Amino acid sequence: MSQPNFQEMNRKELLSYFFEYRDDQTAFYALMDRLKAEPALVTMPPPTSLDETEELGKILDDIRKKRQQEE
Repeated sequence: MSQPNFQEMNRKELLSYFFEYRDDQTAFYALMDRLKAEPALVTMPPPTSLDETEELGKILDDIRKKRQQEE
């Protein structure tokens, strides 16, 4: 069996592959490298004004678009 190209997989594909082939150490290390390279979750205080609420909406829309492009 040939080794898949983990660099071409998005995070979701890599996770799925790893859960299917849990004994694949190369997949494990590729997944750990990917998780380390991606930014951690950021917590923010709730918006305190209408401007902040609108800006937060724009940020969330950008994140959704990026995730859709990755899938």
